[in-house]
Amino acid sequence: MRITSAAATLLLAACGAEYGGAVATPAAPVSPPTGSTQDCGDLFTQRVQPRLAFCRTCHVPGGVADVPNGEAFMLSSLPAEDEAKFRAAWEVLGRNDDPPSRILRMASGTDARSHSGGMPWPVDSAPYQDVERMLLGFDDSTACVIDGPAPAAELPLLGSSHGGHAWFDFCEGKGDEVVLPPDPRTLVRTGTNAGRAIHFNAYWKDCHADPQDVGEEASAKTCGELRSFTARGASLIKGNGAQGAGTYFAGDGVSGGIAASDYNALWQKWGLASRPDNFDQLVAERYGMSIGAERNPYPLPGEDPNATGGGSGQLPTGLTQQRQADGRWSGMLGTTCHVCHSGQAGTAADGPGLGALYGNGNSLSEYGQITQDLGGVNGVSQPSPLVLGKTRGTNNALALQIITFVLAQDVRPADPDFLGFALMAPNGGSIDAPAWWNVGHRPVKFQDGFLAMDALRSDLGFFLPGPGPGGFDWIRAHARAGDTFLMSLKSPAYPLPIDTALALQGAVLFHSKNLWAPELANGVARPAGGNGSCASCHGAYSPRFVHDPAYLETPALEGLASYIVPRDVIGTDPARVDSDSEAAEQYGKANFFAYPETLNPDPALDCGTQNRAEVRQGRAPGYLAPPLHGVWASAPYFHNGAVPDVRGVLDSASRPAIWRRLSTPVRADQAGAVVMGYDTDLARAYDGERLGWKHDELACGVPGTNPFIDCAAEDVPAPPLLAFLQQGGTNPYSWYLGVTPLTDAQLEDRKVYNTNLYSQGRGGHEFTDVLTDQERRAIIEYLKTL
Repeated sequence: MRITSAAATLLLAACGAEYGGAVATPAAPVSPPTGSTQDCGDLFTQRVQPRLAFCRTCHVPGGVADVPNGEAFMLSSLPAEDEAKFRAAWEVLGRNDDPPSRILRMASGTDARSHSGGMPWPVDSAPYQDVERMLLGFDDSTACVIDGPAPAAELPLLGSSHGGHAWFDFCEGKGDEVVLPPDPRTLVRTGTNAGRAIHFNAYWKDCHADPQDVGEEASAKTCGELRSFTARGASLIKGNGAQGAGTYFAGDGVSGGIAASDYNALWQKWGLASRPDNFDQLVAERYGMSIGAERNPYPLPGEDPNATGGGSGQLPTGLTQQRQADGRWSGMLGTTCHVCHSGQAGTAADGPGLGALYGNGNSLSEYGQITQDLGGVNGVSQPSPLVLGKTRGTNNALALQIITFVLAQDVRPADPDFLGFALMAPNGGSIDAPAWWNVGHRPVKFQDGFLAMDALRSDLGFFLPGPGPGGFDWIRAHARAGDTFLMSLKSPAYPLPIDTALALQGAVLFHSKNLWAPELANGVARPAGGNGSCASCHGAYSPRFVHDPAYLETPALEGLASYIVPRDVIGTDPARVDSDSEAAEQYGKANFFAYPETLNPDPALDCGTQNRAEVRQGRAPGYLAPPLHGVWASAPYFHNGAVPDVRGVLDSASRPAIWRRLSTPVRADQAGAVVMGYDTDLARAYDGERLGWKHDELACGVPGTNPFIDCAAEDVPAPPLLAFLQQGGTNPYSWYLGVTPLTDAQLEDRKVYNTNLYSQGRGGHEFTDVLTDQERRAIIEYLKTL
């Protein structure tokens, strides 16, 4: 019996992808081994039926394989029906007339058509041989040979480390003296995973191999050292008024900052008649921060902080009260890195780890406004000369030119690259901070892999306590502890119900479906390497695939992602990667934060700026595909935060052009008098179907009247005196300059994300448009489990 090519699509759009795109030669039928037993019934129940459990993930009514012509290979939820249905599929698909059966060709990746379920039965594997004998046994029972050990139990499809670093799981319950295993990130070297489903093209660099790097600590060697570094790093990074807490431009000392008396008077700048009873919450709402569960004290008016345990007030996570060297409270407040890196999802009552989240990227942030509200003369606010981001929730902390001048005081006009770097390179524009809980699964850092992950100094860049050797020495002394704390963070588990059956299908699709299978006719160029699946760039998470040598050389590489997708393949807004020009890279390689002492003609040993031509060695610049632990809590998406939910990432047609997140409901007696931030209540504001925060899609306004809703806008115009610097809105300095909001209405406008503005484009990642809606639903459900 022969079948049409249409009927032969049995497994298409089901659970996997052709691995590597190659079509192998069909294997010849096997012969019964000498001394083996023959029983078709036992062969099915003992050897074949266990293999069908994987197929049942998708090939059941309502599964992703339940598509036109998918009835050619369908199982049911009742294992008792497996043998009859399996035989029926064999009949429909041509019996053994063109050996091996199409069932085997599809499941082994040897058919010309791709199988969305990947290669669960590779040629010559035990599953392949058992199924082949069963299919031959339908014609001739003497082929039903039972030989070799019984199938081992399959590892689960669902499971996640939730980020962090493998060392912390390893040390759970172990003594301080236990020696740590190798850091999994160090395994990602040139050639790692070559020819496998997961692809790497950016590699680990050891920036601490030189013993002359005095003052900068080596990584932990034992569980005890790991715990010690983490404890020190927690005090430094978390803040919360701890002795040793770090603050911007002060290290862990007392320098500059905000006087508690000025902070206590912010309500006056808001135009209120009296201090509101929910002042602490309103501060967090207006300036886009969260209130954590741990005490983070400041003194209320009239309080002595040293007589009240730091004070009765509760600061948001982006601020901390500084302490004197002797531990006494200073009454001065400093900024922490949480203004950009830590937001909120739900409350502690919604599940473990929820509420204020350390390190999920702060999509709430409007911190720049606090400088406006604290400024002014005689109580009258004045325009601030600095704008930190064009839209609430974004920032421009990676403007390389600004970092060089502000942090490292590294102005070298005689450098031949200075002009091209400092004045001609475009501004990187809006960015959305990556999640800290993925630090332990990334060999390189920043959106474009600008630095090696072991280049720790940049983590504390904004804490630099002053210019010159003293400030740099402070960074050296604290970098390792700060980084170890970041590595310890894990993402919270998804707190809402999960459709497990659908998530199982998504796990298979995520790791196996080849988005560039010929029949999908994907219009986007295929990235080099890997199997063409989501996991190919973002890493493997499912225990089943993590332990499959076709995916990873070692399970230690679980969740590691280190693939920089070329700029023109990923297709997302190019402003960030374009700002990291060759001139910027060459100029930056001598910067303190880029470990210039490691510069080496061997690119494998060079820890400097990683996108220099001599280090890239032919790899195209682009964007680093991030690990996806806790992706549900990291909305919005793309490096610039242009897409509000995962559904939009997977389906470019569903991305809004102009949108605005929901705001926290205002208390009735404060309506019209205060500015609320984005709503983080899971029941009110989270969309579990689209996987992201709920939002309103806005229509275009009259061109030129309000750039936040102008569909013809390319950028917010600069003031006339700055127009000569504007260069189409991309000059690295004029992009910052302008007038911060002076009214609550202007502050509300900044909640609008306009993807037509410079650096805020919503394009790219369009290779996932080939997915069906059912496949997108399954992948979204799977991502909830990470």
